[in-house]
Amino acid sequence: MKVSYLFTGLIILIIVISILTNPTQKDYLLFNNELTRTQVPTNVDIERINFFLFSTYAPMSSMGDYGIVHLGFMGKFHQISEGQYDYPWWLEPFN
Repeated sequence: MKVSYLFTGLIILIIVISILTNPTQKDYLLFNNELTRTQVPTNVDIERINFFLFSTYAPMSSMGDYGIVHLGFMGKFHQISEGQYDYPWWLEPFN
């Protein structure tokens, strides 16, 4: 019984920490500026899909083309697509 309570508590703790540290769009813009050393152009919108435990961020041009998609989780960003015009298939239902 102790092990199941400990495991349940650990899962709940991880969920709470990931919700509290879910990066915002401002965090993504700061990350992008550090990564590319340039500002995001004004004709590019940032599409954010929030899953509460993590978020995805994709720059989208005025023509509807997507750039590199990043996954924001626990305050960090991880690249999940290879580049231009490559929107992940698993995000399509949420778009």
